[in-house]
Amino acid sequence: MKTLKHRFMVGLSVSMVALGVFFAVVISMNLRDQLVTDTEHKASLVLSQVEAMQAYVREVLRPVMYDRLPADDFVLEAMSTSFVTRKVMSDLNSRDDQFRYRRVAVGARNPDYEADPFERMTMERFAADPYLARLEEITRRDGEEVYMAARPVRFEDSCLHCHGDPAKAPKALIVRYGDTRGFWRHEGELVGLDMVTMPVGGALGQIKGKTVGFLSLFALGMGAFYLTLQVFFDRLVVVNLRRATEVLRRYFPKEAGETPEKTADAGEIEEIYAGIDALASRLKEAREKIEDHAQNLERKVAERTLDLAREADERRSDVSLFVELLNILNLSQTRAELLAAALARIAGRFGADTVAYECEFSDGSSIVWPAGVTPPPPPGDWRRLVAEGELRLTDQAALIPVRTTDVSRGLLRLYFPADGPGPDPEAADLYRAIGQQLGIALENLDAINSLLAQNVLLGSIFDGISDPLALIDSASGIILANEPARELARALADTPPLPGQRPRLPARLLGEPSSDAPSSPVADEPVFTTVSLDGGRSFAVTRYPLAAPAGQSRRFVVYARENTAERRMLEQMRQTEKLVAVGKLAAGLAHEINNPLGVIACYAELLRQSLVDPQAVDDLAVIERHATLAKKVLRDLLDFARPRPANPGPCDLGALIASLARIFAVQSQARRVSLSVSVPGDLPLAKADATALEQVLSNLLLNALDAVAPGTGRITLAAALSGDCQHLILTVADNGPGIPPADLPHIFDPFFTTKDAGRGSGLGLAVAYGLMREMHGTIEVANDGGAVFTLALPACVGSCQEQTP
Repeated sequence: MKTLKHRFMVGLSVSMVALGVFFAVVISMNLRDQLVTDTEHKASLVLSQVEAMQAYVREVLRPVMYDRLPADDFVLEAMSTSFVTRKVMSDLNSRDDQFRYRRVAVGARNPDYEADPFERMTMERFAADPYLARLEEITRRDGEEVYMAARPVRFEDSCLHCHGDPAKAPKALIVRYGDTRGFWRHEGELVGLDMVTMPVGGALGQIKGKTVGFLSLFALGMGAFYLTLQVFFDRLVVVNLRRATEVLRRYFPKEAGETPEKTADAGEIEEIYAGIDALASRLKEAREKIEDHAQNLERKVAERTLDLAREADERRSDVSLFVELLNILNLSQTRAELLAAALARIAGRFGADTVAYECEFSDGSSIVWPAGVTPPPPPGDWRRLVAEGELRLTDQAALIPVRTTDVSRGLLRLYFPADGPGPDPEAADLYRAIGQQLGIALENLDAINSLLAQNVLLGSIFDGISDPLALIDSASGIILANEPARELARALADTPPLPGQRPRLPARLLGEPSSDAPSSPVADEPVFTTVSLDGGRSFAVTRYPLAAPAGQSRRFVVYARENTAERRMLEQMRQTEKLVAVGKLAAGLAHEINNPLGVIACYAELLRQSLVDPQAVDDLAVIERHATLAKKVLRDLLDFARPRPANPGPCDLGALIASLARIFAVQSQARRVSLSVSVPGDLPLAKADATALEQVLSNLLLNALDAVAPGTGRITLAAALSGDCQHLILTVADNGPGIPPADLPHIFDPFFTTKDAGRGSGLGLAVAYGLMREMHGTIEVANDGGAVFTLALPACVGSCQEQTP
């Protein structure tokens, strides 16, 4: 037991024996459980068959026999559940080697089925536990190991017919068994049991044999395993341990030779232990020497670490100081705020008790920290120090020039306590860096304030422009816009912008086909366009492209000037010039043509008096009709060329419109057209010639009657007061096809008509335009579900005051 191999083999043997016993017990228990499970299933199957036969006799066969037999007859072989069950399961079970079934009772009617002592003990267990419905276990009976499954038999109400009062029992039972046994039972009484026993002794013997066989095979396998393991253990473990021992002896011969008597009979472990002990002794000595050296080295490292930590703290303080100066710059609005915060932080860093800043451009005043302290005056040559960037360190003060690369700002003075060490000469570079950083901060603050002032000035100019002005991107998104541009964008926007999305200038304002259409190549020259919008508004739009940095989208400045009034004035001037030119031509033509027409009409009248031929009379009527039409055209030309001076009014529009409605009611009814009038009752008087206005409205109503379709046509004549109470607005609207957009610019031109030939001279609207101009009014036309003519006339002075409370 001294060698490692012997110890290992003994320990492994004990472990394997224990493992083999454990597996044998597990296998035996598993086989026994399997046997119990199989036997339990077979017993349950037998009891289920018994219950099925009893249920069949009780619920099917017995009721049928009662129905077919006389009242007092009883066929035991077909109507007794106990008899049928015993006959089938016991008497006809020729082989009892599989199972044995008994239905027994205490005081049984048939003495052959009286319960024996084993069965009485089982019944006592059911009697002790009324809730016990089945008992299953392996036990010994008559010296044999059996599996027993039993269930109690308790009488039901249907059983008392044969087991109750003998006087009421079937006579066949009395004749066969007498009237002393098996009677006077009551419902629920435990009288017997159904028991199934199955022999399991042979199976248990087989289990024991298999367990012993397993242990034998396990022992043989372990023997072979031991032999194999011994060979491998010698090769893999013992040989390597001996090599390790030889290594220790080779490198520690002195320690190995000191104890030969101890290692001669010792095993491999003891030899290795002796070598490791020698190695540990050597290592201990080496460690003591290293620890002594490490203590000295640790002291030196600690001293150097303290020096480096001190320097690192100073560097961190310096970095923190520069960062705080940047933060102070971000938070300061004025030079005074910046210097007050910066001086306090600089004093805390260097341990100064007083800090002063002298601005080179000031009148000699200083900014001092802490407030209320009077520092010593600056040296007489301080401006030279600042100009040359010279740092001066004295015993109790540090004079630091504050400047950027090429601009001098001022002088920073640090005064240290009298009992302190004063300024550090080794921190000269840091002093200069602080001065330069403070100069940069002052320069940045001045630049920021200048930019803010310029931004406020530009913003005021930008917002003060009354015309729309905006900066947009390539997708027409508004980057910057004044209030008129924002109002115009909101008014013309089809849909409000989504959250987080820039508002956009409508494409129609920029003169583009669509906001989703692909953009054309952008020129570098400004683009001038005139855009007409819905409602009659028009803008002169100028788009200036801006240079775009590389990788960024193009931007544009858009300036829009509304020229609606100018365009209307130009159109009115052009219309007036047309009317004047045509009027002069019409006056000359009317004078030259009117005299011949008068002669034609006179001679036609004379001919009528002398003609008798009907055909000649009809031909003369054609001449007179066309002469009359020509005279009407000449009369229109004269009215157009020399309009009568308009009467300044006043004119009652309500009465005039009511009169026209009555006049045109007959024509509208004849053409099956609806004519509606909308005039408020408190409408003020208008500055207008009633006759001229009646001519204008009549012409518009006649045109509306010609335009609408019979049966579905609607004409509306309405009047209202304008929002500024200075004009009266008249509208004549119909639901006809309207006026083609191409004809709208020429609708008031002389001799322009959209009617068929012979149905109009083209002078009606031109005359109406002239009459409205003479009355200082206006007439406009638009399409809104049909043609809509809008007339505006000045209201009489004082009308608005009278109408407005």
